[in-house]
Amino acid sequence: MRSVCAWPLLTAVLFATPVMAQDDGARLYMLAPKDTTIASVRVHSLHSNVGTDTGTVSDDPNLNTTLVVFQFVQEFEVGRQQHMAFLVVPGSRIHSEVGLVPGGPPDSVTGLGDVQLGYVVGLYGTPSLPAADYAVHPPGLAVNLLGKLFLPTGKYSDTRTTNIGANRFAVRLGVPIVYAIGKGMGDPSLTTIELMPTVTFYGSNDRPYGAERMTQAPLLIVEGHLTRGLAKGFWASLDMLWRRGGETEVDGVKSDNSQQALSLGVTGVVALPQRWSLRLSGGAVVSRNEHGPNGWMARAILGTAF
Repeated sequence: MRSVCAWPLLTAVLFATPVMAQDDGARLYMLAPKDTTIASVRVHSLHSNVGTDTGTVSDDPNLNTTLVVFQFVQEFEVGRQQHMAFLVVPGSRIHSEVGLVPGGPPDSVTGLGDVQLGYVVGLYGTPSLPAADYAVHPPGLAVNLLGKLFLPTGKYSDTRTTNIGANRFAVRLGVPIVYAIGKGMGDPSLTTIELMPTVTFYGSNDRPYGAERMTQAPLLIVEGHLTRGLAKGFWASLDMLWRRGGETEVDGVKSDNSQQALSLGVTGVVALPQRWSLRLSGGAVVSRNEHGPNGWMARAILGTAF
């Protein structure tokens, strides 16, 4: 059985949130006790020109999206270093006031989203530790490698301009970096400074609306967090997300629509009885170019570790 003193820190990794429309989340790529299994369900509400695919910015500036996501994460040891594998299964409802086709009436689409498979490799400062050792492990610098594969399983139709699925494969590669400050990883007052640059590479969509083929340039995303434990079983963070790139090309013609945007947000996480935990987050775009994402998002995530 895992040590109770390690439980407050399990809330640090309980909510891996690699949803395509938002940031991954604070304290996602920190250490977790050895052999930890994490399951979570989350609900997102977005009012934005981005639905469920962060690479696609809609012509409708006021999409209303409800996103429900199940995620399963497994920690394990390879060569004494921490590794994690995860599965993400999303479902969505997107409502458009201007219609899902140009000139059409207000409409909605509901269905399964693009399933994601992910893997995290610990490079430095990421030993796989039993719970008792994990709680007293000295904080410091941790560096990981991240890979995600987005599968084209989502509901899609080439008769709509807005879809739940992207109808293409995508690969995201990143380097999550965390610097933790405190008396130990189980310190209720633990502070973390986090930075995660990622680049997403997109496959082609051979059934875009009104065309034969659409390709997209890589999208750079830089995510940052400053977190602080405020009490036993409770911590909060200030969140930042910056993106640039992702210009599309339709039937060989560049669209001149490279994205740029900066989003800011806040997060609070509280440990609940019986190894459950609740995360509440909110954020909004504060700066963008004419082709970048806009709007705001709120999310609630309930999860457990065992």
